[in-house]
Amino acid sequence: MTVSFPYRYQYTKIMPECSRVSLEHCMRYERRTLLKGSTLAGASVLGLPATVASRRAAADAENRVAGTVSYFGEPVEDAVVSLEGVDETTDEDGRYKVATDADEARLAVEAPGYAEWSREIDFADDEAVTVNASLGRAWGDETGELRVYATEPEGGSGIPCRITAYGDEVYQADAPEGGIPDSGSWDRGLRVSEGWWEVRITDAAGYDDGYDEVYVEAGETELAWAKLEEGDATIPATGRVFGRVVDEQTQPVENATVRIAGEQVPVDDDGTFDVDREHGQHAVEAEAPGYRPLRGGVLVRFGRETELIVPLESE
Repeated sequence: MTVSFPYRYQYTKIMPECSRVSLEHCMRYERRTLLKGSTLAGASVLGLPATVASRRAAADAENRVAGTVSYFGEPVEDAVVSLEGVDETTDEDGRYKVATDADEARLAVEAPGYAEWSREIDFADDEAVTVNASLGRAWGDETGELRVYATEPEGGSGIPCRITAYGDEVYQADAPEGGIPDSGSWDRGLRVSEGWWEVRITDAAGYDDGYDEVYVEAGETELAWAKLEEGDATIPATGRVFGRVVDEQTQPVENATVRIAGEQVPVDDDGTFDVDREHGQHAVEAEAPGYRPLRGGVLVRFGRETELIVPLESE
């Protein structure tokens, strides 16, 4: 639907049609677009608790927990990690360490712009446990202002383009002067929910597509600045979901059916699948003869690939 603003251009507000179901995931950048880089290790696991990656005997009497906090494979810095009243913050690599004398404890993670994450841990005597937390994003009820500009890397005049802003909703606008606001927009940007916003710049003649990501605080104004290089590289509006359906022994499941956002995706005999989907959170359903049906969700980001491992249990 089209939402009218007191500007001389219109914004198209795209409501995501998906369920908000948490899911651990990893990400690797799309090789053939601007959003490219090295592969990040890991795998998504649908419907399973956080992986206890390793255990080792501790030298003292405390039960210790260490690991990383990330979003889509990217470390989350300054997240607060709590364990039975003890709080620590993650470093720039998303790493943390906490300890407790309790035999059972709740590990919780909080960070601005992300949904709270928690896990119950049962310790053996003098045990050290590694738990990696993969966060999902969340947006607040209050709003702030998002301004967007597209220029050459050193700055200068705005470059005419199309702007798409992704958060709890999606906004699109043509920006003939290369930004929001412009000379006809009453010096106001987009009114958006508090939280993280990704901005994708397209249709800038003679320039690569652009990207920026900013956190908008309630009642504050934040600038997303896309620095465009000359070229014709593009950032697609969709992301790719690839993965496989496996059993309890991680062996491929034959004759599996997988639906993402209500649409069935082709699954090969070896349980693998590969499909493009729009940016956003999508419901996932999987089933196979002799196995219990499974429901969960997957987060898709434009220009990226998400690996999704779907584990089915025998009936």
